[in-house]
Amino acid sequence: MFKKMAGSLLAATAVVAAAAALPATANAAPATVSTGDKIAIRHADGQNNTCTLGFVLTGTDNQDRGLIAGHCGDLHDEVMTLDGRTIGRIAAVEFPDTFNGPDTAVVSFLPGVTVDAAIEGVHPTVSALTKDEVKRNGPVLCKLGSTTGLSCGPLADISAPATMIAFHAANEDGDSGSPVWAYGANGEILAVGTLSGGPHGNNNIAYVEPIADYLKLWQLR
Repeated sequence: MFKKMAGSLLAATAVVAAAAALPATANAAPATVSTGDKIAIRHADGQNNTCTLGFVLTGTDNQDRGLIAGHCGDLHDEVMTLDGRTIGRIAAVEFPDTFNGPDTAVVSFLPGVTVDAAIEGVHPTVSALTKDEVKRNGPVLCKLGSTTGLSCGPLADISAPATMIAFHAANEDGDSGSPVWAYGANGEILAVGTLSGGPHGNNNIAYVEPIADYLKLWQLR
């Protein structure tokens, strides 16, 4: 059984009314968020859950976009800090309501939100490793989760959902969306994907959804 790693957030927070556009609002700014932060997603039914903000990239409009796991929320769901400040909205989702397919979403940030894209003090590279490159080279993969922090490990020799890669790393509720990367020869960060979850009953193996194809689809760099 596949285990998703979004966490529940029971306390409701004050947010602006749902809308496709992203106007600046009193409760939305100022706010600063960083890759690896715990974020809250407010759904249309008023329920909230928590995930981790993944890689932050730049769109063709030169505005920042953040990646999270697709199962964290639905299109146009609000994305907030844990103290209730709206920082953006889910702008696109790839998640077929099963855990054997794509599991990635992109967040558009509100005007005025400051976003720190650095991971471990290093900004991710523009290009991302493809699934085939990861499988062929077998690098150690690392993830930065808002629940379990930084952990790294080799690829895991187990069956993973069709679009994903399994590797050894700690993961718990709330880690969904965590950035996953490999280190290059000079210590640079090579983006791999977003953490999706792990096998049921095993908190030491994680599944990552590679993002190389999504960067092209959503025109992110």
